Amino acid sequence: MVLVATTVFFICLLWITIPYLWYPLWQLAFPGKPLEINPPNFFPKVSVVFAAYNERMIIEEKIRSIFASQYPQDLIEVWIGSDLSDDGQDDIIRELQKEYPGLHLHINAQRSGKSATINRLVELCTGEIIVATDANIIFDEHTLVELAVPIISSQATAVAGTLTYGKAKTTGTTATTERQYLTIENKIRQSESQKYGFCLGMEGGLYSMRKSAWQPIPPLTFMEDFFQTVQLIQNDQQIYYSDTAFGYEDVSTSLQEEFKRKKRISIGNYQNLKRFRGLLLKKVYPFGWIFLFHKILRWTTPQAIIIGILALIFTPFALPTFVGVAVLLSLELLFYRGAGPLVYFCAMNLAMLQGYLTYLQGVSSSVWQPTKRNQDEP
Repeated sequence: MVLVATTVFFICLLWITIPYLWYPLWQLAFPGKPLEINPPNFFPKVSVVFAAYNERMIIEEKIRSIFASQYPQDLIEVWIGSDLSDDGQDDIIRELQKEYPGLHLHINAQRSGKSATINRLVELCTGEIIVATDANIIFDEHTLVELAVPIISSQATAVAGTLTYGKAKTTGTTATTERQYLTIENKIRQSESQKYGFCLGMEGGLYSMRKSAWQPIPPLTFMEDFFQTVQLIQNDQQIYYSDTAFGYEDVSTSLQEEFKRKKRISIGNYQNLKRFRGLLLKKVYPFGWIFLFHKILRWTTPQAIIIGILALIFTPFALPTFVGVAVLLSLELLFYRGAGPLVYFCAMNLAMLQGYLTYLQGVSSSVWQPTKRNQDEP
């Protein structure tokens, strides 16, 4: 019994450490060779599309950041889908339409959720290249150009941009931990792109792709960016990660807000795992290998933790292990303001577990509330 429990415990420990330690170390140690992007001979029309719900505080800055681009102004159109906002957001957009002829507003007849809204915007837009983003992601003057050039040069079908919290003025430990996590994740995606010709996961807040390669997002889908990523890989398309196409957002300093966000992400993760599970066997390497070690093991870490704890109870080193973890958690809570790395790890895995349970119960709506940013931590 002890031998079986010990074996199960160490299997679970390996399960947990592969996506959070060994796989990142492997990708960071062997990042591959950067792709040299050819300069374009022309610029096609681009359509920036995003759903917005009650984003009055950020919507003007967002729109102006897009039109401040170095990309030719007459080749930029922006389509915003309002999911029945009631905070005055739509009035701000209408006022800005007087200044920007390429700005378009579509208002849903009823609350429809992000995926359905984006599907409608893609039907309405006329650009050769689609740039998908979120209302709270601010562009710099180079963002659109960097998202378009690899596609224009026919070196990629899609481009994953780089989200950063670099302009956010935050001091809380939740924000710091999330910032560190995103920095490492960006490095992993860059390494994947350079070695395999795709990165597993374009950030929904900042990516571009040929409109001809777009596929309608299935109803009630939470992680539409991952859906588009994998359907492109399924069709043998190149996805280039650009470390120069920046989008800026304020990181949430509230553990509660990050918990809700991670729960939504978890629901979408399992939707896409079910949708594309067959591809694991059809494309074992590199896709299946990356999908398993980068994503699936991470998504199922909560289950590994539960199984590992149950197995640990029957091992001779159970008591010192539990005491050691308790001491580490206590020290972190004592010396950190808010959630330090260990507390953050535990909270986010609990959120993923709740998301999994919600997924098992069935999803009946994908409407959303904007994530609150820059709150004071409790």
